[in-house]
Amino acid sequence: MNPEERALLEQTLKLSEENNRMLRNIRKTQRRAAIYGFIKLVIIIVPLVAGYLFLQPYLNQALEGYNGVQRLLKSY
Repeated sequence: MNPEERALLEQTLKLSEENNRMLRNIRKTQRRAAIYGFIKLVIIIVPLVAGYLFLQPYLNQALEGYNGVQRLLKSY
């Protein structure tokens, strides 16, 4: 192997190692983004579901009152 080929191989090795480091960092960033996206989704959905479950009896009462007013208005 002559010195030019050896230099090209060493340069190729350095570039491939640098490429490998960059790809690993990209994978870590994507994994982190997926986890944060899931956490944000949970932070949004859990309070909505909890609020609905907490407010459901009050909403049912309000709906019954509204239906009563409608029936009263139809009777006139």
